[in-house]
Amino acid sequence: MLALIAAIPILLTIVMTVGLNVPAKKALPIAWLSIVIIGLFYWQMDVQHIVSYTVTGFLGSIDTLLIIFGAILLMNMLKEAGAMRRIEGMFNGITEDARIQLIIIGFAFSGFIEGAAGFGTPAAIAAPLLIGLGFPPMAAAISCLILNSTPVPFGAAGTPTNSAFACVSDVLPTLGISPDNWLLSLSFISALGMDLGAFIIIFLVVGITTQKFGKNHKFSDAVPVLPFCLLAAFSFSLFSLPLARFIGSEITSLAAAAITVFVLLGAAKTGFLMPKDVWRFESQEAKAAEKSGDTVATSHMSLLKAWTPYLLISLWLVLTRIPQIGLKPIVQSFSVSVSNILGVENAVWSFKYVNNPGIAPFILVVLIGIALYGLNGAQVKHMFVASGRQVYGAFIALLFGFALVYIYRYSNANAAGFESMLLAMAHGMADLAGENFFYVSPIIGSIGAFMFGSNTVSNIMFTPLQFETATILNLPQIAIVALQNQGGAIGNMICINNIVAVCATTGSLLHHLHRRHDGSAQPRADSSLLIPDYPFLPFAVPRWRRFFLWAAGFVLY
Repeated sequence: MLALIAAIPILLTIVMTVGLNVPAKKALPIAWLSIVIIGLFYWQMDVQHIVSYTVTGFLGSIDTLLIIFGAILLMNMLKEAGAMRRIEGMFNGITEDARIQLIIIGFAFSGFIEGAAGFGTPAAIAAPLLIGLGFPPMAAAISCLILNSTPVPFGAAGTPTNSAFACVSDVLPTLGISPDNWLLSLSFISALGMDLGAFIIIFLVVGITTQKFGKNHKFSDAVPVLPFCLLAAFSFSLFSLPLARFIGSEITSLAAAAITVFVLLGAAKTGFLMPKDVWRFESQEAKAAEKSGDTVATSHMSLLKAWTPYLLISLWLVLTRIPQIGLKPIVQSFSVSVSNILGVENAVWSFKYVNNPGIAPFILVVLIGIALYGLNGAQVKHMFVASGRQVYGAFIALLFGFALVYIYRYSNANAAGFESMLLAMAHGMADLAGENFFYVSPIIGSIGAFMFGSNTVSNIMFTPLQFETATILNLPQIAIVALQNQGGAIGNMICINNIVAVCATTGSLLHHLHRRHDGSAQPRADSSLLIPDYPFLPFAVPRWRRFFLWAAGFVLY
């Protein structure tokens, strides 16, 4: 009974986001209000503790919010300066084989953007680039959504993995576990699970593309590029695994995908593992108009200048994350902390501001980029305003998501004599799943990403629950949290944020006409209506049906 009552905020969130299409920025504040009511009137918590843990949760979200804002700001700066268009132009003329273009851009380059920015930007950037190379918009959208899964645990400088770690980091020392070593192991196990499925994902996406959009409509048209798919998966895994194990989550996808991009470019240029016959789409489509803000002439910008912000980011993260260099403890020494927030003993917040990737290197590199590219005041204002609008929804969701988690964890401070709501739910899940929790854990993570539109928010919401359930069942906590992380990455294929981003940039939303009462016609974008030719598309069906489609990606892994 306790477990069911404690789960009401989460069940309410599921009903609102999945059933009623309420966005996370509205659903999570309502969920927070529900847990406050339950805490006050059923768990008999006092107002002081609830307010204190809410404030602590708000403060705890600052770390993640700065990373998101910095990553989006960097991306907007590159677009405003025209550097992103120059980077995209680098891929023109690689090869005329659309299958190879898909692997290089849809997997490797998209993975690099995921590592640098995350939060819907990979598919939104890679899909239009593929369209510019002649891909049908629908093929580009589908491919980029599915391929944007392998690098997701380490998106935006490792934000999903680091967020999962932050949710349990205060518990680890009490169990005699080194937080730093635990985080490295979590990064490695998360990378291992995703890398094992990378080849299957890449080859399957190429096969879907050739079957559904090719002239012959044959999956077998993907077979000639099977060796190139292996090369892409092997190259990414070869670098991501040691990076995750020995350096950490911040640079894993960023560096591994960047190296993979140039490995694949070199292979394509030299003809290594290339198919004998060139495969093209029957109907070549190109973008009808340039995106707003891309009017800056970029043909004369050097590739080095265009790539400089990313090179600076990679250099900073490598220098400050490898312990042997000696800069890591110096960077981590700059911090601010608050104890006994509002007089509550367990309410503690610490912020290592120089170690936060959102500040250094993202915002720092943006300031350098403004001078490097000579952006004027209007451009700078536009990129800051645009970035603020993009992260507003995530800002609200993360604030109340963290507050919700803190109340769940520390609700043991009550007059009713109950254990915390988190432990109550963990006991309930342990009784239901038992040893089968290994199979349930990634499903929870995947559903969370679908619900909240982000692997990061999924990890924040469910990592404490997964950790406590694993403890009760005597399962390895690190493996269960890694499964949560991997499940969220798989669910990222169809989370609403990514779908909206890719549809907005490719124009893939189906526009219908509906009749007004006066009989006139009005164009309307409605993503809940099926596209007759491609009824399998995740963004072409109602949200309640998309809820089940995450299983397709989950089974692949």
